[in-house]
Amino acid sequence: MEEYTRDRIYDIMNVTQCNQANMLKRLDKNSKFSSFVLIYYSIVLIIYSLTSLYFPKYYDEILSGYFSIIISVVILAFSIINGNSKYSERIKATESTLNAIKVLKRELTDENLSDKKSEYNEVIDRMEYRAEVDFFNTLKQRCKEYSIRWYCYKNDIIEAKRCTLEKERIRQLDKLNNYLSENNPFLQQIKVVCINILYGVIVLMPILIFIICFLI
Repeated sequence: MEEYTRDRIYDIMNVTQCNQANMLKRLDKNSKFSSFVLIYYSIVLIIYSLTSLYFPKYYDEILSGYFSIIISVVILAFSIINGNSKYSERIKATESTLNAIKVLKRELTDENLSDKKSEYNEVIDRMEYRAEVDFFNTLKQRCKEYSIRWYCYKNDIIEAKRCTLEKERIRQLDKLNNYLSENNPFLQQIKVVCINILYGVIVLMPILIFIICFLI
């Protein structure tokens, strides 16, 4: 059974802090994007209506009306998602957790190890569990610390272990290898790319529709 030393507990807290920091970034990004889409698409609907009114000879009013209905549905969907996701509350809770862990790390000593471990357990019992992509971002940060390329981590970790005699470093490298194997980094990266593509489509779609209505 692994002994919970100060360094061990500090490392656990540090990983949790990184997870929470990455989750905070994700929630903040999602919140801002949802708000942006609601404002952006509402303005788009107004532009479509005004263009149909003032440029009926050059702008396809029927096609514009059809796409306006689709955009209205998107606005409704984002409104529901935004409301149900409760981003504001979750961001505040995550910030509170993040600050609590920072305090615990700062106050952690060999003398108060047991007490701080108990306080840490209480904090994680209350916090929102991180998503896989949050942990993936934490692992990428860890890979950077050890000069490991996440996309070919197995070979890099083997090579890194050959170049060190430090038991603690070898233990950390083994742990990083296990985490990456469980997290499936390529799948997580594909998810990140797909989400970014989806965001791009959502932003560009109204512009393309506007151009199409002029060309047809």
